[in-house]
Amino acid sequence: MKQKKKNHWLLYGATGYTGNLIARLAKERAESPVLAGRNSQKVKQLAEELGLEWLSFDLSSVDEVAKILNNFDTVLHCAGPFVETVEVMAQACIKSSTNYLDITGEIPVFEYLHKLDSEAKKAGITILPGVGFDIVPTDCAAAMAKAEMKDAIEMDLLFVGFGGVSAGTAKSAIAQAPMGSFIRENGELKKVPQFSISKDFHLEGKSMKLFALPWGDVYTSYLSTKIPNIKVFTFFPENVVKLGKFTQPTSLLLKNKILLKLAQSMIGTFVKGPTKEVREQGRTLVQARVRNARSQEILVQIDTLEGYRFTSESALLAVQKLARKPIGSGFFTPSLAFGKNFVLEIQGTKRSNSK
Repeated sequence: MKQKKKNHWLLYGATGYTGNLIARLAKERAESPVLAGRNSQKVKQLAEELGLEWLSFDLSSVDEVAKILNNFDTVLHCAGPFVETVEVMAQACIKSSTNYLDITGEIPVFEYLHKLDSEAKKAGITILPGVGFDIVPTDCAAAMAKAEMKDAIEMDLLFVGFGGVSAGTAKSAIAQAPMGSFIRENGELKKVPQFSISKDFHLEGKSMKLFALPWGDVYTSYLSTKIPNIKVFTFFPENVVKLGKFTQPTSLLLKNKILLKLAQSMIGTFVKGPTKEVREQGRTLVQARVRNARSQEILVQIDTLEGYRFTSESALLAVQKLARKPIGSGFFTPSLAFGKNFVLEIQGTKRSNSK
């Protein structure tokens, strides 16, 4: 068993939109994370406001980060875009035998961390990415549906009602734009053009067109359920779809790191994330619909909080559950770590009937 360290957990990226929400909720729930990030002035200001300890360091050196993490049992990594920050943090966690959790929704990040499974087992640590809205509700809904139809071979996941995005989420999305979208087909990831796959959805007498997107579950739900064919859908405003299709040929320019950083800098200036009112009043609907070879279907529907409010609740709960009862070493999805009903432990979340 890993020896208990001095401090329980570190919240890295605490001054970002979502990290800030988690830090404040942790304080409300009598948790005492050490807050950390790259900007010492911002981290110090937040930590002093909340009465918490703080550290400031960047992610330029695995060895230096590992020295810091030697003092912690667990890191909750909230500094995106994760595709740019995951490698140093994850490798430092392995080197220091520190549990790694994050709130990513990026397929390349899940893929990278999954490949670290054997190293994590040797280090005796848990690697558990996606403990926020990306991907707890969809992953748990998928696991529920598979449990009710064990011979399912196809699954459509969807979510609607998301109240907007933070700058960090937008930066991650734009970094993934040149990659296009993904589905899972016959157990393999398949690249498809953005906005090329759609489905009609009806809710409370209203009709809307949903589009497939490269949500993390395209990768992780296969690990959780072994269902070989998976698509994830959500709603995009018509103007966003038109703009996305129009600019798709030029999205390859974002492979240029200078242009990408410029675009992300502009996003950081103009995108602020959902307001407190939206977070408190918003609701999100999640569905997992599975089919077997005989065209029989099972539908699981979950009604839950606005996405960022959900993330702060679920990420904190994941840290707490891991501290109370270690789940073992290696790579886990949320449902594999805590069971398919983990999502129902989030206050304000319930299974509901489809209409």
